[in-house]
Amino acid sequence: MAKIKGINHLGFAVKNLGEAIRSAEENLGGELMIKFESTKQKYKGALVQLGESIISLIESTDENSFMAKFIESRGEGIQHIGLEVDNLEEFVKHLESKGIRVDKGDMQNENFPEALVGTRTGYGVVLQLTQWKAGPMDVSPEGRERIKQKYREVPGLRLIE
Repeated sequence: MAKIKGINHLGFAVKNLGEAIRSAEENLGGELMIKFESTKQKYKGALVQLGESIISLIESTDENSFMAKFIESRGEGIQHIGLEVDNLEEFVKHLESKGIRVDKGDMQNENFPEALVGTRTGYGVVLQLTQWKAGPMDVSPEGRERIKQKYREVPGLRLIE
């Protein structure tokens, strides 16, 4: 059976991205890695390195987006957990065999396949399952380049300054 290899990041819903980045840097000693935007899902965000870990800070850019609705109903906080799996297709099949619904919308991406498991199964948060072809999302120089590559290649995503 396919297995989870580890947590590659934690995603936080925030009301103000700039304030969240400043707080992560000043209070937690974080280092801004990138800023990004999803025109498709209507949010902007940033990845911040904390030691050997990564957090994703995400702010809605539209009051009707999924992120705005999440913050309205649950407030700021952990919205998703990024999990690296050793075989995404097998892991998704396993979950589905257990009756778990999986959003496979991003599984078709050649280099950055991902799938999402909803909050009912994810203990109140979304589980983002990843198996990037070029290697994992991490803080190494290669990992940082893979992250930038994702935001350059995946439709609807882009790096921002």
